[in-house]
Amino acid sequence: MANIPVNAFGFKVLIDGKELGLFQEVSGLSVQVNVTDLAEGGLNTSTHKLIEGVSYSNVTLKRGLCDAGGLYMYILPAINGEIDKLRIGTVTIISLDESGNEGMKYELKDAVPVKWDGPSLNVMQDSIATETLELAHEGLTVK
Repeated sequence: MANIPVNAFGFKVLIDGKELGLFQEVSGLSVQVNVTDLAEGGLNTSTHKLIEGVSYSNVTLKRGLCDAGGLYMYILPAINGEIDKLRIGTVTIISLDESGNEGMKYELKDAVPVKWDGPSLNVMQDSIATETLELAHEGLTVK
């Protein structure tokens, strides 16, 4: 069977198994191996590479503004000084094809909302108002 590229026509997002809704854009799904160069005395042609672990980029979810409160409610604990209530748990992002069938799944471990962006309000634009939520997390699993 040949590998066929996956078309993504939207993304369904779940937080701890509860559906948050459909999103038009997800960015920042990446993992990087952290490496440090170590020069060895007397070896002038190369350096050793020491692996120090992995780091994960923040993930940004973007969707059309559709209800009161929306994604803003996830950043409210930080605004209200309730940092202990900020961690939201496991976030699952599921790509959808043109028929709405589920495709690839991405799980973010121990996600924490770190930024919310509201819509750009401009009466001269003919576009859908959107909001974004940026999440830091402690691990990414692709299924």
